Amino acid sequence: MSLLRRIPPAEISVAARSVWLNKSIADTIALETIKIMNQTYIRKFAFFNGKSAKSIVGGLFYILGFRHDAVKKQNELADQLGTTDVSIRVSYRKWLETFPDLFLDVIAKLASITAFQTYVLIDLKQNLLKSKNCCVCSSQKTA
Repeated sequence: MSLLRRIPPAEISVAARSVWLNKSIADTIALETIKIMNQTYIRKFAFFNGKSAKSIVGGLFYILGFRHDAVKKQNELADQLGTTDVSIRVSYRKWLETFPDLFLDVIAKLASITAFQTYVLIDLKQNLLKSKNCCVCSSQKTA
């Protein structure tokens, strides 16, 4: 698969271990990152176009940190991965907006955190509704 040639699993594992000192958490997050990237590449390969490997992985690491109760700050991830916190922020939001079904547990956790409520309950909801409306509108036009 071309995505795994571009972002080798070994590099993902090394990156996870540089972010999380707990080897078990790092390995779990690395394996889940690889699995999710494979699933989403098959579903929508264009999602990865024009994005750096560091931002793709950084966004997933941020989300999966919430899933596994091993949250890292965006600037910590950015420093460890050699990217910017803005890249991490943009990436994790794209992951949540494009593949919300893969992160329902994380979205629920984010919605319970005051700092994320505006994004999850307003911005993310509006973006998801727009994408569903676009699909409905385009299918009605073709019918």
